[in-house]
Formats: sequence, C-alpha cells, structure tokens
Amino acid sequence: MCTVLQLSDLHVEPAGVLAYGQEDTAGKLPVVAGHALELAKDVGADVVVVTGDIACDGNETAYRQVADAFSIFDAAGIPVRFLPGNHDRREPMRRILAGYFGDFWSGDRLDQTVRVGGVRLFLLDTLQPGRHWGAIPETVLERLADELSDPAPAMVFTHHTPLTCGMGVMDEDFGNREAFLKVLAARPDVRLATGHMHRAILQTTGANVVVTAPSAALAIPVGFTASAGDCFRLEPAGWALHQWREGAWNTFLGHFAMEASYAGPFPFAGAVNPED
Repeated sequence: MCTVLQLSDLHVEPAGVLAYGQEDTAGKLPVVAGHALELAKDVGADVVVVTGDIACDGNETAYRQVADAFSIFDAAGIPVRFLPGNHDRREPMRRILAGYFGDFWSGDRLDQTVRVGGVRLFLLDTLQPGRHWGAIPETVLERLADELSDPAPAMVFTHHTPLTCGMGVMDEDFGNREAFLKVLAARPDVRLATGHMHRAILQTTGANVVVTAPSAALAIPVGFTASAGDCFRLEPAGWALHQWREGAWNTFLGHFAMEASYAGPFPFAGAVNPED
C-alpha cells in the first residue's frame, strides 16, 4: 500500500505582502502545514507531494518561509516533495528547498522519481518560464514511457493538466499534449494528479483517471464563460489524498477545518510568470 497526500498552489508571498492584494498566504502557510501534518499522521501518509505554484512570483523569501513551515514534517519522518508551477523559478527552488526533492532526472529541470516501497511516483516538471501554460519535452516523455514499461504500480504528478474542462481562460495549450496522453494510455492503471486549476476536478482520458487537487490558498470559482477562471475566492485550503490499495488507486478530496471568509471573487491582480 502507498498513501500520498497532495497539496497544490500555495502562492506564498513574503510575510506582510498579500497575495494579489487580498490573501495573507504567508500567514496561512504554517496553519496549512500544521493541518496537513495532522492529516498525514492520521492516514499514515508515506509522502507529501506539493504540485507547484509554491510562490507567487518565484520570490526567494517565500521559498525560505515554505522550507521553514514544512520542516515540521522532517521531525515526523514524513518526506515532502515539491514540483514547480508557472509562478515558480527552478534555480531558487532547487537551492532553497534542497532535501525536499526525489531523484532528479537531469541537472537543469525538476523532473524526479519518488519510490515508496514497490510504488513509483513520477513528478514531472511542466514549467515554461514566462508562460502560464505548461509543457513536457519529448526527452522527458521518452524517459516516462521507458519507466512505465515496468509494470510496477505508478502514479504521475504535474502542475499543469493536459486536459481542458470548459473553465474559460484556464483552458490552455499544453506542449506535447497528445504525446503525453499516448504515453499514459499505454498504462490504464496509472493515475495522473495535477494542480494549477485551483479547484478539485475529476476527469478521464481514455481509461486513465486525471485528478486535479484544489488549491491550498486561493480557490477559483467554477464557471464556463469565456472569462471564467480569472479570479479567486478565499475558501479553506484543500487537499487530495491518493492511495494504492489492492491493485488500484483511490483518491479522496477535501479541505482543512480552518476559518475562511469566502470573500471574492477577486482578480489575480499583477500576476507574474517568472521568465528565469
């Protein structure tokens, strides 16, 4: 059995700075980390995976705050693994959050493998500096296809989703989308877990299940107009829990019991996709 707690889209700003002028994500961070540790202990989580947008704009101070907040997992013996999102920067993430990654696939990207017993978790880096949408290079897909030729249980994590769901501006391009889905299709038992959408979403592509975790900071309201997806509300932090049990993946979605005003919607004012 393998149990993975997934968090996503923390959007941490330096202490004293409100994310997009509205939410104190720095102040919220240790509260979320504390609730996450409590849940991880309760369910016997083997690992915590945080699927990107760790910071709002790749700020190094934000990564230091994240390292400090998640240090409570070190004492509990529960490993935490981070992936970058479009609001992150690879170099400071890798440097400041050293020790919070799996086995890297290369020296310049943050693709990684995490092994939990006989289960392998493949964390794929979809960051394209300066762009909101994601992509996976052909070389990474070739490596993934080779890894998945081993029939051992596996799960894939990304920040961006290769699927669309009708949520306006959040339905975007995804580099090498069809090639990625083809690799997954060869293993119908493999589940894909993503972030980026700031809302819990369950989809299928062929026989593969795709689960998008809700944001742990800012929730995007569900809407299907052309302008939908470009704002957020202040809701409780959400999570996803994935468990390999008796030959199949089971996923649970929820939120932490914490105060929230549900104020909004607010625009993502001044959003930055770092170019380095």
